[in-house]
Amino acid sequence: MTVFCLLYEKMLNAGMGNKFEFDKEIIMIPISDILIRSISGYVFMVPVFVLYFLWLKKLGRTQSFLHTAAVFVFGYYLFGLLTVTGIGFTSTMTFRPNISWTPFIGMITGPIDTILNIILFVPLGFFLPLLYKKYHHMKTVALTGFLFSLAVEIVQMFGWGSSDINDLMTNTAGACIGFLVYCLLSRILPANLKKQLQSSRVNAVAEVLLFAICTFAIMVTAQTWFVHDVLNVP
Repeated sequence: MTVFCLLYEKMLNAGMGNKFEFDKEIIMIPISDILIRSISGYVFMVPVFVLYFLWLKKLGRTQSFLHTAAVFVFGYYLFGLLTVTGIGFTSTMTFRPNISWTPFIGMITGPIDTILNIILFVPLGFFLPLLYKKYHHMKTVALTGFLFSLAVEIVQMFGWGSSDINDLMTNTAGACIGFLVYCLLSRILPANLKKQLQSSRVNAVAEVLLFAICTFAIMVTAQTWFVHDVLNVP
């Protein structure tokens, strides 16, 4: 996420005076704001991870240290992803759908937005096959990327941005690129390391769904409360 933030900042600086066209609105999210909000949400997710892995241990399904550590990193990425999309920036939810149904036009008029939307989902496409054998197929990763992007677009209708069909396409493309990156790197990774990173005796789809639901729920509830009421960040 730090690497993405640095790239994000460079793209902002290359735009219109530290601003760029994003979802038909000129916005600028300071890197410090991204870090504060994503970390503020993530601290509420850490106990969820701890309890989840303790529960698996109680069931006799203890996961490897590498897999557990990688899941914690993956979890923070999810919070960073939602923060960059603007979810959880306000403490009130108002259903205000602003949907753009015209495909491809925005990709041409807002190339920086397109590039960022692709890059944003590359880690998702990389982490899924890295952590779960279930996601060792392009179509599974593409479907998951599409559904996660669709969830983001739906949540954005509640006052956190506008929904764009182009985002669905670019986000899904980013997840597919991430999968290809994993395929290339997996050829040089030691077999034992890859095995240690994989989950063991768990329902991969259910686990990913659990993490996604918790991330969205925390970002629109606990995170907004902590940032606005505790940290007093506007």
